[in-house]
Amino acid sequence: MQAVIRCDSGPAVGGGHLVRSGALAAALRRNGFDIAFAVSDETVTSIPQLFVDFPDVLKGMTAEEADAERIKSRWPSGVELAVVDHYGLGEGFERAVAGWAKKVLVIDDAPSRRHLCTHLVDATFRRRPEEYGKQVDSSTTLLCGSDYALLRDAFQKERHAALDHPPGGVRRILISMGLNDNVNATWAVSKGILDAGGTYEVDCVLGAAAPHLDAIRAAVLKGGDRWHLHIGVDAEAMARLTRAADIVVGAPGSAGYERCCLGRPALLLVVADNQLHNAAALDEAGAAIVIGKFSHDTASRVAGAVRMLADNPTKLRDMHLSAAAICDGNGANRIVRVLLNS
Repeated sequence: MQAVIRCDSGPAVGGGHLVRSGALAAALRRNGFDIAFAVSDETVTSIPQLFVDFPDVLKGMTAEEADAERIKSRWPSGVELAVVDHYGLGEGFERAVAGWAKKVLVIDDAPSRRHLCTHLVDATFRRRPEEYGKQVDSSTTLLCGSDYALLRDAFQKERHAALDHPPGGVRRILISMGLNDNVNATWAVSKGILDAGGTYEVDCVLGAAAPHLDAIRAAVLKGGDRWHLHIGVDAEAMARLTRAADIVVGAPGSAGYERCCLGRPALLLVVADNQLHNAAALDEAGAAIVIGKFSHDTASRVAGAVRMLADNPTKLRDMHLSAAAICDGNGANRIVRVLLNS
């Protein structure tokens, strides 16, 4: 069975699409699928290890409907499954691959545009299938909510150990503002943690192509020996860093469910409007605290939130329990089971 996954990663779109599509690819391969990716040229350089694991790659995609013809030319006999995880491609692209692919699975984050697909996944916490009623055909199988969050295997493997060791105070902080962090939110968060005082062990994670790496290196040096910069970490290392943290400061994208899987309280900094719904839902559930949109006063808001949690171990424990209840790390396997049985 052949599956072709169309997604992109890079400075403009971040790395979340590629990370979650990679998680789905791993689950599909475990269940007998041959996996190929169709991506832009810059995508191949953003997470190199993924394309070592999945070397069948059609490059040169341009996020236009013409991509469909190039993909179909590469696999002229058709495929079992086409996966589309791309905000720049919608109903037109999906219509072009329908029929050529026996099943078309779309991954999206908001019921704001029309799709033509056999299956749709929106793993946003508390997303309900009826919200897509006007955006898909009645025959579309809708997989909605955080039970379908696409997490890399490493996080599910770390879950038991993480839940056995809940945070008892704020000693170690993980800063994870995304693979590229174009707006340099990492620098503002770093300043906020320094301003908060306290003696914290701090891990800061960025991708190798992040545009503000030099500024972050300088910020980490200010933190001294207890601050560590991790560049281009793989899934296993990221899962270990998340498990080791008492709190995570990050964006409320798909990585938020990795933190929930390990029961790690989060301070969420919104860097894109499409993150607002997810941030509000996680805050309301008690798994995270939203510290607002990225702006000139981000550092002071981070400092205040860190101090508050450092002084409130009961709050920290409650956030741990609430986060762990949201996502168990088995979403990719659930999706594959549905695909195989429908």
